[in-house]
Amino acid sequence: MNPEEKPYADIAARLKWHRELEGLDQRAYAAAIGVKRSTYSLWEAGSHRLSLNGALALRRRWGLSLDFMYEGIDDALPMTLRRAWRERP
Repeated sequence: MNPEEKPYADIAARLKWHRELEGLDQRAYAAAIGVKRSTYSLWEAGSHRLSLNGALALRRRWGLSLDFMYEGIDDALPMTLRRAWRERP
């Protein structure tokens, strides 16, 4: 894989969207879900795939469904998050 490729760019975009929605920097967001900032940074950069444990932590902390994080399906999101996702620019 070319180092400039971002195979998980869609997941990365959803992570960044939600982190910014929460008003947190990467360090605070990572701490909120119990991962190292360096690990989170790789996920948000799109160079590494969000782990299952990471996705489950997002679900427990903020209600972000696995369907949303991995596939972009927003039906299982809490209503306020679904509305914010659908109204983003």
